[in-house]
Amino acid sequence: MDEGLLGVCTGEKRRIIIPPHLGYGEEGRGKIPGSAVLIFDIHVVDFHNPSDSVGITVHYKPSNCTVLSKKGDYLKYHYNASLLDGTLLDSTHSLGKTYNIVLGSGQVVLGMDMGLQDMCVGERRTVVIPPHLGYGEDGVEGEVPGSAVLVFDIELLELVSGLPEGYMFVWNGEVSPNLFEEIDQNHDGEVLLEEFSEYIQTQVDTGKGKLAPGFDFEKIVKNMFTNQDRDGNGKVTAEEFKLKDQEAKEEHDEL
Repeated sequence: MDEGLLGVCTGEKRRIIIPPHLGYGEEGRGKIPGSAVLIFDIHVVDFHNPSDSVGITVHYKPSNCTVLSKKGDYLKYHYNASLLDGTLLDSTHSLGKTYNIVLGSGQVVLGMDMGLQDMCVGERRTVVIPPHLGYGEDGVEGEVPGSAVLVFDIELLELVSGLPEGYMFVWNGEVSPNLFEEIDQNHDGEVLLEEFSEYIQTQVDTGKGKLAPGFDFEKIVKNMFTNQDRDGNGKVTAEEFKLKDQEAKEEHDEL
């Protein structure tokens, strides 16, 4: 059968005749008698190679296409999703709203993360995703069949540039030399989560700082606070408080 399937194409029908020595031999197996000649009438519906990557066809690219999507960017896009035979699976147009993700954060299947890379606002492209980069052999029950090749027609509508990889907050200018004292609003030598959150919100609102787009504000701030609260007692002291450039570790949620 392995030899008989070589060179087939999608949609092809063929008859494969297998002699005993290339089938189940003289002994046979189960209901197959010994020394049986096997005849298979096959119809190739679809196939893929695990080494296949994502296929991208660009249909339209604006003349001004200098800002390209990258990991960490917040994207808003429309899509029509279908199978190779044209069966429609889903469409954001029918929902009347865009699909919004942070690129490269695992919010979509790996093939879609790959297919949305290096795209500019206004660009339209078709992304073909093989099963191993989509929903795999199992698919999604009631929605996507197993081993499905996915076809997405995409239009990117908005791109908000993300922060450098690993960062959830950055300063847009010089950092105050009295940063801890500014955050410690009641000047008791300790910063609580509420004080910390209010201060970060003010920096974002006034344009002095920027949070990673597309993530929940409270979760980001809580992560930043937890990284500063090194003894885990729910308070940050001046001794615990450190800026990123004062640390050697690679986590960048902190200030």
